[in-house]
Amino acid sequence: MQLVTLGEAMLRLSVRPGDRLEDAPAFDVHVAGTEANVAFAAARVGLRSAWVSALPTNPLGRRVAATLAAGGVDVSLVQWVEGGRLGLYFVELGAAPRPISVVYDRANSAIAEATPDHFNWDAIADTEFLHVSGITLGLSASCRRIATRAMEEARRRGAMVTFDVNYRERLWPRQAAADAVRSVVHLLHVVICTAEDARDLFEARGGPEAALATLRAELGVDTTVLTLGAAGAIAADAGGIVSRPGHVVEAIDRVGAGDAFDAGLIWGLRDGSIQLGLERGLAMSALKMTVRGDLFRLDASDVAGLMALDRREVGR
Repeated sequence: MQLVTLGEAMLRLSVRPGDRLEDAPAFDVHVAGTEANVAFAAARVGLRSAWVSALPTNPLGRRVAATLAAGGVDVSLVQWVEGGRLGLYFVELGAAPRPISVVYDRANSAIAEATPDHFNWDAIADTEFLHVSGITLGLSASCRRIATRAMEEARRRGAMVTFDVNYRERLWPRQAAADAVRSVVHLLHVVICTAEDARDLFEARGGPEAALATLRAELGVDTTVLTLGAAGAIAADAGGIVSRPGHVVEAIDRVGAGDAFDAGLIWGLRDGSIQLGLERGLAMSALKMTVRGDLFRLDASDVAGLMALDRREVGR
């Protein structure tokens, strides 16, 4: 594999913009989950990607696996659990000034109940990149052990380990999340963090360069990437600091945009350039917001087209 991701997948049930969860007449159903989203987006742009998790042997679990496989993701490393459950989450797509609202129903999911002994670590670590997020650290104590073991095995075999902080306040308190991230930073080659998470978890304040410097000093990871929402992203590595602006977007669905960014970043890093990683990541993030659901259902030609359009200003 060129990329292996590890984490939970869920079904997302969302209501139409303008509807409320408490009285919605219907729900749109999508496969979701941050590491699954990253694997799917990477596969769509041509990377050989696999997703590792545990799924229940029921129609919901099979729906997740079939959807990811249809996008080109290798799901052969998924562990199937008799009698397990698939997590759910419900989304209310708010319009300004109301934010997006999320309700989780994910406790005791198949992956949250799994242990490190369930997985084939030789196969999982046979990759160029391993990607995990802070969400997986927060799902359960056993998930934290699974994620840590994956990073240890991948790094020992020479893979590059990328990690998105991805703080979720409805999963756990800020201090617990920050401490968990600090406990694995010695295993990371690349850390990705939103400006909001950098501020709330690591006291990284000020302008983009100041916040990036604080975050890098706090975590000590070789390559540190700070995403800035509509303003773009900034990164620091051994070669210095590089930043790129964001794209103007008429957003249909913002959920999953950060995961698309992560896939584009990894795609660019694999081709040897943090600058290209930021450009591809920002393009994929913008494109993702133009389609419904969590998954990046576009391809490399769409990314190239947006990047070319951005440089030419007018596409004709």
